[in-house]
Amino acid sequence: MSTTGSHQAPASAREREVIEAFRAGGVLTRARIAETTGLGRSTVSAVLTRLTDEGAIAVVGHDEQDGRGRPTERLAVDPDAVRAIGIDLAHGAVRVVTLNILGETLAQEERAHEDALGGGPRHRIVHELLDGLDLPERTPALRGIGLGVSGPISLTRPERAPWRALVADLTARHGFPVQVDNTTRFAAFAEHLASAEDGRTTLHVRCYQGVGGAVVREGALDLGATGMAGEVGHLPVEEPGMTCRCGRSGCLETVASTPAVLAALRTHGIVLRSPSELPGALVAHPKALRPVLDRVARSIARALVLTTTLVDPDEVILTGDLFDTDDHLLDAVRPLVAEGVGERFPLVPLARGRLDAFAGAVGAALVVLSPRGRATQG
Repeated sequence: MSTTGSHQAPASAREREVIEAFRAGGVLTRARIAETTGLGRSTVSAVLTRLTDEGAIAVVGHDEQDGRGRPTERLAVDPDAVRAIGIDLAHGAVRVVTLNILGETLAQEERAHEDALGGGPRHRIVHELLDGLDLPERTPALRGIGLGVSGPISLTRPERAPWRALVADLTARHGFPVQVDNTTRFAAFAEHLASAEDGRTTLHVRCYQGVGGAVVREGALDLGATGMAGEVGHLPVEEPGMTCRCGRSGCLETVASTPAVLAALRTHGIVLRSPSELPGALVAHPKALRPVLDRVARSIARALVLTTTLVDPDEVILTGDLFDTDDHLLDAVRPLVAEGVGERFPLVPLARGRLDAFAGAVGAALVVLSPRGRATQG
């Protein structure tokens, strides 16, 4: 994950404990926070001083003390204070969200565009959407911006990345650090928090305009040595296979991405204008769709057998245009994975994603909020 800017870093572990106390308890006193978290009162005071100065936590009342002691402050999260901004430069759309300190969505905006739209126009859409959120002139509670981009993100040559100009512009305009990663990884982080208990490992496979993957271990993104870990979409699943945009051939993306599926359907005489027409096509042309979906299911299963053997996750989360419509593809993949892993390896549960199309933008903002979400290079 590439990070630029010099504003305040994401929350410390102690700060996170204080925030979790507010999540569970609502309105609290400093003494109650110290009791709940087990942190020393001086530590609690230091954390709260910073959060109240930023406007993320507010004094909402006082408890009078017997005698001549000072009234005890009653504190609570300001639910409207913007803590993080998430931006998703998805295929064919730009999405932005703002979250408060508890990770609750305050606002979200989306604008669709032609998939071939260039970087400059997409960057203008980002700024227009941010302007449309009507952010206050001063946002002292803001900790940073997460920017999700499509395709593999390498940490080794960030200076050559096409998104650097946008990062520099956002940093200059807002004065906050920008954390950049593959939107699939950000979506995986959001899905992980929505579905997993602490200490679990999840593998996310995302099949939309492209096919991506990501691993989240114990609440932290796993990048690998150069930021390319979890790229399930570029595992070879067919030999010989079609040429992939990554330069190799037979990648899962050449079979299971939405464009690949729609192209395969056209060879069978079925022309769909959008993925939303797939459920109707399944009813109208079940025999024609069968070989296409069987091929997709086999390819996904082959990739999952390889990946789950190496990663050993607690759960695989599958999202995509074919998975989001119904359970037809998921039901086809499950037995193939079970057959492929055999008896010596555990059969990992497969589940559809819990979140909507804003998962990437939400995950980008959540990584800003969470010190555990910051990806680490292996």
